[in-house]
Amino acid sequence: MENIEKAKNIIKKVLQYDDNTIEKVKISEALETLLKNEEIPKTIKDDIKYIDGLSSAKKRAFLKYILNILETIKKEEKEKETIFFEKLSINELEKILIENLKILKPIEKKALKKVGATNIRKALYYFPVRYEDKRIKKIKQVKEGESGVFKVEVESIKKVNRGRIKVEVLLKDDTGSLKAYFVHDKPFLFNIFTKGKKLLVGGKVSIFRGEKNIFQPEVYNIEDSIIIDRIVPVYSLRGDSSIKTSSQTINHLRRAIFKLLKRYSKYIDEYMPKYILEKYKLPEIVEAIRRIHFPLSSENIDLLNDYETRYQIRFIFEELFLLQLAQEYRRYMLMQEQAEQIITNEDFIEKFEEKLPFELTNAQKKAIKEILEDIKKPIPMNRMVQGDVGSGKTIVAMAASYATALNKKQVAVMAPTEILAKQHFNNFKNILEPLGIKIALLTGSITGKEKKNLLKHIKNGDIDIVIGTHALIQDNVEFKNLSLVIVDEQHRFGVEQRKILTEKSHKSPHTLVMTATPIPRTLAMTYYGDLDVSIINELPKGRKPVKTFLLYEDERKNLYKMMKEELDKGRQAFVVYPLIEESEKTDLKSAEEGFKHYQEAFPDKKVVMLHGKMKQEEKDKIMEDFKNKKADILVSTTVIEVGVDVPNASIMVIEEAHRFGLSQIHQLRGRIGRGQYEGYCFLIIPSEFRKPSEDKTKENQRRRTLERLKVLVKTTDGFKIAEKDLEFRGSGDLVGTAQSGRFNFSIADLDRPLDRRIIKFAKEEAKKIIEEDPQLKDYPQLRQLLFDKYGDRFELSTVA
Repeated sequence: MENIEKAKNIIKKVLQYDDNTIEKVKISEALETLLKNEEIPKTIKDDIKYIDGLSSAKKRAFLKYILNILETIKKEEKEKETIFFEKLSINELEKILIENLKILKPIEKKALKKVGATNIRKALYYFPVRYEDKRIKKIKQVKEGESGVFKVEVESIKKVNRGRIKVEVLLKDDTGSLKAYFVHDKPFLFNIFTKGKKLLVGGKVSIFRGEKNIFQPEVYNIEDSIIIDRIVPVYSLRGDSSIKTSSQTINHLRRAIFKLLKRYSKYIDEYMPKYILEKYKLPEIVEAIRRIHFPLSSENIDLLNDYETRYQIRFIFEELFLLQLAQEYRRYMLMQEQAEQIITNEDFIEKFEEKLPFELTNAQKKAIKEILEDIKKPIPMNRMVQGDVGSGKTIVAMAASYATALNKKQVAVMAPTEILAKQHFNNFKNILEPLGIKIALLTGSITGKEKKNLLKHIKNGDIDIVIGTHALIQDNVEFKNLSLVIVDEQHRFGVEQRKILTEKSHKSPHTLVMTATPIPRTLAMTYYGDLDVSIINELPKGRKPVKTFLLYEDERKNLYKMMKEELDKGRQAFVVYPLIEESEKTDLKSAEEGFKHYQEAFPDKKVVMLHGKMKQEEKDKIMEDFKNKKADILVSTTVIEVGVDVPNASIMVIEEAHRFGLSQIHQLRGRIGRGQYEGYCFLIIPSEFRKPSEDKTKENQRRRTLERLKVLVKTTDGFKIAEKDLEFRGSGDLVGTAQSGRFNFSIADLDRPLDRRIIKFAKEEAKKIIEEDPQLKDYPQLRQLLFDKYGDRFELSTVA
């Protein structure tokens, strides 16, 4: 600040000189030295070198421009130097309601209401989605592709007829000229742009045939310092649909947030641990909250729009740190609970394998070993088995169940659907019943006397393993000594289910979650950070990888030929159509047409159809019939039940494959080749993808689609596919939008590589802080934030 003040005094003194003296005076070196380490635009620093060689008029104009920039910086810096007398916690900021504030105009309150910002906290934490460059610049300064606002004089305006362009306006300032183009010739343009008129125009500059031009520029009537001559925030205006927006809503929102920052930001109490801010060079809350909304004029706009400034990184880190803190806190709380110790002999895995009709893979043995290590402890296990499609997760669950049953304790296995529950029941029964383990199936379709009898045996402890659907958590289901709960297929063991099942046991049960979706490590850390993870990344011996082919629509003859060969051998085929919720009717129609099409193509085969509008019982019946070989081809609009085993199916046709995610297709093709027969997966895409497109955007999409789908042709490694899917489609598609949305991130985004790196550091710091201060006694505000945001999701207050 001292150097800026000195530079300003020099400039003010020189500006008092007459033209003759101002031309002779040498000040480049003095200004360069003073402003060398100050936060001013690089272009100005570069131009200062040449100031001594300018004519008196140009030197005077340039010095005035520099003085204006330095005044702005002084004003911005002054805001940072406010002395704080009182502090407001985040909770106290929530209590100050927008509707009660007199500093805001009704139109500004309305803009905040539109985006759901009902209190100060919500308003200040409603972060910009991007930024626009509205700094006032000289025409000469601006390069192609850069944006800015220009103080210009109208040189001329004329109608033209050049393609879409109807009007050309020649604008100038003291450094050069700029042509503005409009696609209409409405009369008001000729009123705005009259020769000799001085005004402000803004937009992106391009260069054509050596001339700078600006297309459809914005014209500003007033020089409002909140929305002009700075980098301005752009906010999403999604929200309350009953409140209509105008072209000025974004500016009303900017002005409202600017006023709130000016009035309240200086009082926000810091809640992040000081040592973390210092370690990662993150700004404190007061500066960060101001600058994320209204960056300094010297900030790099590209870094801002890539979310890579220190202010944005502070909030990204904070958001991910809070999530990791919630997960680590939940782990700590679970460790305070008591669970049954399940003890096994050292040779348990070998003895168990001897009783199986196949060999275990090394990955299965490792997973079983990790589970046995967990369940022998007197604290609850909280583990996820993550295994590729067909990797044999069920046998791992079976081993854990067997160990628990040998300890005279009970197991509950929860599956998402009745058909999957029956499948597990049959698999468990085939292997564990000969070993003296009693297994029962409990689903919604079991009623009356049969159900009453079953519930009595579960309560008495006569049943070792109960397999079922959500019927397991009904009030009338009681266990004698439930000690292990296994939840299948990505239906994450919710807080309520866990709570209900925990209450059915005199101690906390050990929990095992199974998922067939390979998830990249950073995402697993984010979405399942409170769980220990076992990975099964090997296929069982003898299982052949599914062969995958990419076919264009006009190659159907080849598809039908290969399908016929397999169907004639007695095999079966799945045909899957995409389901996009917004266009459900269209999807159903395309699948119905496809169903008819396959009936015509295979008149001697039985074709059945499954779609989302059917009742669950109807879906289960069709699936059961298909499994029992009562149909040859199953056409489906929905994703076929994950985990459903049809050993006789060897063909999977994915229609409109370009509309699916890689992991989704990988899941689907895992439904085939599960028996002794080799599996074939066909990805069908429109013929237009065969030829390059002249449209650059369409061509990029075409290449990207082919590159994406070829990943499936090249590899069957689910983890490699998941990494590629993350790269191509993003984390929401990979873990499911419901899962990705459950943490309600306001700025963090795991589709950005930087954020995926940040989460590793956030995890380390969260772990460290919980180890040292598990109840967060030294950080009451942080604890409050944690409970406010994640208390319900992670059952933080009731977990013990």
